[in-house]
Amino acid sequence: MKKTMIALATLAAATASFAQANITGGVQFGYVKDNAGNKGFTSWGAYLDITATEDLGGGMSVAAFMELNADGTRGGGVYSGDRNLTLNTPVAALTFANSRSGGTNGAALVAPVNLWDGSYGVGSASVITRKPVDAVVLSVPVAAGLKAVVRYVESDIDYYTTPGAATWAVGGSYSGNGLSVQGNFVSTTFTDGLKATLAATGVTNPMTSSTELTVVYDAGVAKIGLGYDSARRGKQDGKDEAATLLSVSAPVGPLAVGVNYGKRASASFYQLGAVYNLSKRTNISAAYGNADSGTKATDEYALVMSHSF
Repeated sequence: MKKTMIALATLAAATASFAQANITGGVQFGYVKDNAGNKGFTSWGAYLDITATEDLGGGMSVAAFMELNADGTRGGGVYSGDRNLTLNTPVAALTFANSRSGGTNGAALVAPVNLWDGSYGVGSASVITRKPVDAVVLSVPVAAGLKAVVRYVESDIDYYTTPGAATWAVGGSYSGNGLSVQGNFVSTTFTDGLKATLAATGVTNPMTSSTELTVVYDAGVAKIGLGYDSARRGKQDGKDEAATLLSVSAPVGPLAVGVNYGKRASASFYQLGAVYNLSKRTNISAAYGNADSGTKATDEYALVMSHSF
């Protein structure tokens, strides 16, 4: 792992004359219990974020981002996280991204919760979930703080990883005066192969559209997040319910505390978290989470020390 980090730092230094590159990262250790019942002191892991920009002239630029994560196990490998490439122009931004779905829903969860399985693990995945996706995103500024956004996404079907779904999302975002709002109408086209896969699970008439809305307001003394996700695409039409999310976070000097809550039909989860900042780059966090899939409840907790650089 050390050799990999040294090699990356050397590469960034060698290419500094060609592009403005920046490397940040972090390391975490703690005592953890996950949703599977495993517990003990462990290396939470480490990550490197690499960003680079280039001015193309004429008000245009290119920005690149990639994340590398280190397996917490000694001798473990390094694996890729999110990565994207954005072409910025005076009138719009075009982004190519490899990421995970659920980002809009996740934005509503503002509490300082640091858990091994988090909000997308066993149980809570019955409320919201994430899957690997490839996306092309066009963002067009409309007014101060307001953007219109169009996304084309592949393999974005909740609970199904079989390729064969193409998704369009049309929506927008607003940010200003402490308020952040994101909303989307999402429509999916299924291939015959994916329809057959769904039919084998009993989904003979899958829903093909959904809506989502996230609102976050930062009042200074507290931050409040609200989220809504309608019945999910890929589920049997009329057999799924909408999800609602509620989150609150409040600073108390160097301490921040908060709670996340989510519910969809009989499934629900809640999480309590606190972070104490020892400095701008080092903190200690404590969190507890409970998730109920509707048939089984699990819990997790963690006490973690984190340092970023």
